[in-house]
Amino acid sequence: MTKNVLVYARYSTDRQDDQSIETQLERCQATIAQHDWRLVDTLHDSAVSGTSYKRRPGIQQVLRRVERGGIDIVLCLSVDRLSRDVAHCAQIGKKLSYHDVEIWTARANARISDIEMHLSAVLSQETVEQGRYRTREGMRTTVQKGKAAGGIAYGYRVKQAYDERGDRIPGLREVADAEARIIIWIFEEYAKGRSPKDIAVELNSRVPAVPGPRGAKWRDTAIRGHVSRGTGILNNELYIGRVVWNRREYRKNPDSERRVSRPNNQDEWVVSGQPELRIVSDALWSAVKKRQMEVEQSFSHTTTNRLNKAHRPQYLLSGILECAHCFGPYAIMAKDRYGCTNRQKKLPIDHLGGIVCTNSKTISRFELEERVVSAVPDNLLGADNLDRINRNIKAAVERGQQRALMEPEHLRGEIKTIETKQKAIGEKIAERLMAGHAAIPALDHMLDELEQQRLSLAAKLTSAPTTSTPAVSPPLNAGLLKGAIAAVKTMLSTRENGVEETWISITRQLVQKVVIAPSSGGKTAELTIHGRLAAILAAQEAWREVSCDLRHQQSSQFARIRFAGEFKSLADRTKFLHRCEALLAEREQQWMLLQVSVVAGAGFEPAAFRL
Repeated sequence: MTKNVLVYARYSTDRQDDQSIETQLERCQATIAQHDWRLVDTLHDSAVSGTSYKRRPGIQQVLRRVERGGIDIVLCLSVDRLSRDVAHCAQIGKKLSYHDVEIWTARANARISDIEMHLSAVLSQETVEQGRYRTREGMRTTVQKGKAAGGIAYGYRVKQAYDERGDRIPGLREVADAEARIIIWIFEEYAKGRSPKDIAVELNSRVPAVPGPRGAKWRDTAIRGHVSRGTGILNNELYIGRVVWNRREYRKNPDSERRVSRPNNQDEWVVSGQPELRIVSDALWSAVKKRQMEVEQSFSHTTTNRLNKAHRPQYLLSGILECAHCFGPYAIMAKDRYGCTNRQKKLPIDHLGGIVCTNSKTISRFELEERVVSAVPDNLLGADNLDRINRNIKAAVERGQQRALMEPEHLRGEIKTIETKQKAIGEKIAERLMAGHAAIPALDHMLDELEQQRLSLAAKLTSAPTTSTPAVSPPLNAGLLKGAIAAVKTMLSTRENGVEETWISITRQLVQKVVIAPSSGGKTAELTIHGRLAAILAAQEAWREVSCDLRHQQSSQFARIRFAGEFKSLADRTKFLHRCEALLAEREQQWMLLQVSVVAGAGFEPAAFRL
C-alpha cells in the first residue's frame, strides 16, 4: 500500500541559506521515489535552532498536519533535524506515535525507533552543550588576552594590526574619535541633569543626524541601560578602560524558549584593565554614578511610578496594545492612561519618513478595558445552549471515570517502556566503554531520570483504584451561569490589583492585540480587535445579516402565498410560520458550529473587528 509522506527540513543559523533546505528535500524525495511513496507536503524551518520547539513554526505545522490525519510517515534527513533537545524530541515522538505516524530518515533510509530517536537526541544535546562550553572558554581566553570576544561597543572600531606573516590580528579594537566625542557629551549632559530621553531626542534631531549604536536611531534605553547589569552607554566600564566579561549568563526559559539573563557571582567575572581604551575620565564617571544613585532614590520613594523596581501592575490588556500610526506599543503614560510610547519618547520612525509618530490620542485604562470586555458576547460560554453544556460535562465526567479504570494498565505499559529504554541505554554505555570511548554524562543522567520516572509510576500504580464509583455531576442552572458571566465581565472591567488571574488569561486568549487610533473627529479612540474575539464578532455579525435576509425572504413568500389564496385555514398559516422558525433555527445552529470552530482555531479567522 502506498504511504503518504510529510517531509520536514531545517537549517540552524542565518549563516546557512535555502540551499541547505533544498539539499535535504532532494535527499528525502529520492527516498520517497525509491519506496514508491506519495509526497503530501514539505514543511521547513529556516535559521531556527533545533533546541527550540514552540518557536519553530515549521515543526508546529507538521504536528497540526499530522493531527488532521492522512499521514503515514514523517521523513527528514536525520533525527537532529527534528530536534536537538531530549525533552522536545520525546514530545514530538509521543505525538507522532499517538497518531500512528512513523519517523523515517533519508540518511538511514529506515524507520527510526523510539530508542534510536532518544539516543540520537541525547548525543545531539551533548554535542550542543560541548560546543557551548568550548565557545565560552574560547571567549574567556580571548578576553584575558585583552581582545574583544564579541561585538564592538559604540565608541570603538576594529583595529587594523597585522602579525609578522601579514595576517590581520583578530579581536583588536581602538577608540573611534567621532563616536568618543558623542559618548563624552552624553556623560556630561546626563551629569548636568538631562534625562536619557532628552539626550536621545537631541541626537536624533541633529542635522545631520547622529547615527546610534549599530546605525539605528537613538533610544533612551540604549543610553540609560541597567545599572546593576552594566548595560547601556552610561554603565559601560570599558569607557574608563576596564573590561568586565562574564558578568551575566544567559539561559533559555523552557516555557517561553526565550533567553533569560542571570547574574554570575563576582568571583566568576573576568576583569582586566585596558587604559588605551579609556574615553571618560574618572571624575565624569563618578558624577554620572552619583546622579544615577539620586535618581534611584527618588524613584524608590514614589508609589505611582516604580520604574526602578518594575512593580507596575499587570493590567488586563498590557503588552497587546498597538499604535495604528507607527505600530509601536501603547503603555501607561500618566495616571491610568495609555498612550503611544514612540510618540512619548519622540523617537523618529523609519517607515514614517523619519518623523515622530503623530498619534497623540490617549485613552483611559478603564474605558479601554470596559469597551473590549463589553465586546465579549454574553452567550460566549453557551448560556443559551445549556443542554449541550450539561451533556458535555456529563460526557467529560464519564471519560474521566473510564480513564481512571484504565489507569493501572496504562501505568504498567509506561513502566515497561521505561525499562526497555533503560536496558537500551545501559547497552549503549557498555558498548562505548568496551570500545574505549569516553563516558557521556548525559546518558548517566538520562538513566537516573528514567529510574525516577519508573519509581514514580510504580508508586502511582500501587495507589491506583481498581474500581470506580459513578459520579453524578449537578446540572448547570441557566440563571446562575448568566449571572456568573456578567459578574466576570464586571470584574474584568473594574478589577483591582490581586484579582484572580485565570479570568484575565481567558480574556487574553480571545484577543491577540488591540490597535488604537484617533477617531475621525479626534474626540474618541477607535479600537480594532485582532484575534479570536474578532472572528466571533464577525461570525455573529454575519449571522445577523443572513438571518435578516432569511426573514425578509420568508415574509415575502408568506405575502405571496397569502395573496394567491393558497392558505386554506389558520392552521396552514401557522404551519408555514413554524417551518420558517425551524429553518432559522437550523441555519443559526450552522453558524454556531462555525463560531465554535473559529474559537477552537480550526476555522476561518478574519484579521480584525472594529469596535
